[in-house]
Amino acid sequence: MRIHRTALAVVAATLLATTAGTGSAHASSGGSRAVLEGSRPAYAVPGQDLGAVPPSQVLTARLYLGSRDPAGLSAFLRSVTDPAGHDHGRFLSPEQYRQRFALTPAQRRTVTRWLTSTGLTVTADTDHYVEVSGPEAAMDKALGTAIHRYRTAWGPLQAPAQSASVPAAVAGSVVALDGLSAPAAAHPASAPATGPQAAARAAAARAAAPRADTGTTCSAYFGEKPATGLPPAYGGTVPFTTCPYTPAQLRRAYGAATPGATGKGRTVAIVGAYGSPVMAADADRFARATGDRPLRPGQYQEQVDPAHWQVGSSCAPPSAWAGEQALDVETVHGYAPDAAIRYVGANSCLDADLMAAEASVIDHRSADIITNSWAEIIHSQPGHLTPGLVAAWDMLFQQAAAEGIGVYFAAGDCGDSSPQAAESGLNCDAKTTAAQADFPSGDPWVTSVGATTLATDRNGDYAWETSMGDAVSIRPEGTSPWAPLPGVFTFGGGGGPSDFPQPWYQRGRVPAGRSGTTARRDTPDVSLEGDGAVPVLIGYTVDGTFQLMGFGGTSAASPGFAAIQADAEEETGRPIGFANPLLYALGRAGVFHDVTDRPAGGPTAVVQDLGAAAGDLRYLLYTVGQDYGLHAAPGYDEATGLGSPNAAYLRWFRSHG
Repeated sequence: MRIHRTALAVVAATLLATTAGTGSAHASSGGSRAVLEGSRPAYAVPGQDLGAVPPSQVLTARLYLGSRDPAGLSAFLRSVTDPAGHDHGRFLSPEQYRQRFALTPAQRRTVTRWLTSTGLTVTADTDHYVEVSGPEAAMDKALGTAIHRYRTAWGPLQAPAQSASVPAAVAGSVVALDGLSAPAAAHPASAPATGPQAAARAAAARAAAPRADTGTTCSAYFGEKPATGLPPAYGGTVPFTTCPYTPAQLRRAYGAATPGATGKGRTVAIVGAYGSPVMAADADRFARATGDRPLRPGQYQEQVDPAHWQVGSSCAPPSAWAGEQALDVETVHGYAPDAAIRYVGANSCLDADLMAAEASVIDHRSADIITNSWAEIIHSQPGHLTPGLVAAWDMLFQQAAAEGIGVYFAAGDCGDSSPQAAESGLNCDAKTTAAQADFPSGDPWVTSVGATTLATDRNGDYAWETSMGDAVSIRPEGTSPWAPLPGVFTFGGGGGPSDFPQPWYQRGRVPAGRSGTTARRDTPDVSLEGDGAVPVLIGYTVDGTFQLMGFGGTSAASPGFAAIQADAEEETGRPIGFANPLLYALGRAGVFHDVTDRPAGGPTAVVQDLGAAAGDLRYLLYTVGQDYGLHAAPGYDEATGLGSPNAAYLRWFRSHG
């Protein structure tokens, strides 16, 4: 996992997930044990084996649990989330879910008896996993494999020497193993660029860094201020970029400025890592600075546990996550000013902690909607996110859908997340090995939110959008023409086919795309403004000083769309729950802007002013609509999904309340 200043991205994994909603175990040839697929990572190869972990060394592992009735759960979810389903909207309480679909007490006892019989100690027993600790010899006995250490480019790493396995009696109950190999961990940035593109990329990196927006030139609306005195591009003078959008501007552009669209009576949870000690004060200060109402008493709540934070080299520090938290909280409050906000900060950026944070909301149904501005990639080197761990996440999202909780994820900021995109992309994982959709955004039980570049007119109304995809050009030594053109890819909305089969709600509505003849779950589902070149405004405390600044990324789009969903739920008076079946059913109802790469018919560019302190790199030219490997076209596309909600979107919910 990794956090960027403008968006989160979580580093992970390699082996692909095969089917949604099923466990990862299959019977071994002897029939007495079942293999946990992907429990042995790709780096665990014989030629790099440094030997076994000492038998007395104490290890800790987490075994994620499945469902007592996977087929029944699948059928229920289809019926309760499909607008045409017999049980549509008849969601379960957390207790009803446990009674119908969680493991039975007898199944759980079978799992714990097996583990303790091998000499392991159960240290945690939850609805989602059993955690055990004990000597390597006991772990070997339980899982059918010794634990070795391996030489890697990232230093010595431990892993099972063979694929772990479990007794056939618990094969349907245990779906994943975690904790015995290297976990996914945060990285502050991708590898630096080299060659002739390095200067442009470095300039874009400077632009992406948090900074106070003072002493610079920007436009009140698209095209207001031409960058006269600077070189032309594409045959004409280029305008200065729009000033960072305030919440009021965004509400107006997307039709969320009506009295009934405030999110009243709904709760939006935000799952991130760690937590800022001054978030509530910053949110109030930002609201006052932008002309909005501050949070009312009790409207904002936090669930953080600083005493148990894991702060070290694996994750970016809590201060680095503070900007993301501010972006999420202030964006939700901006689009849904009356919605309750619950921030849940995981104890680290690792999957185990993020999953525990997500589960804490779902297990108590403490929110109607969850937004997540972080992401992982499945195909990377080294790979850590196993098919079983993907299945464990998927089980959690299915539970949320059963309870009527809508889960929203940022689609990522690296275009198609290919190695080629990562060569210059600012928010890419340099360890990617293939073009891919981010995870969990690509899970079929969450709503994947991409990002756009929004343009408004002189009246503040919606003018047009294009896909978020920024190619940056500079003027070498501050005097030359813009170069290169259209520029170096730096930032783009994530999307494309995931490792999951195509879900029913996308059939007949989503073209095959990169997935070719095999239909896959495609992302994103919808999009919203979030471009780094034309950013949104936030405010938070940096080094003791409150600052207003522009932020961008799909991590601005996900909380924004989640908040619009809270507005929609207020309009109808009932939860939407898992939104995708309804969103695709509305795909031809005229409630979305159909976003394309070139809404103006040709290349569109803006100039960003970084201020005098930037020297020769004060002015950057951004050619927008240049997402890497993804293109926005009429209809559904892998850059913007169905598009962004227009003014008719909330009116539709109002008329169906």
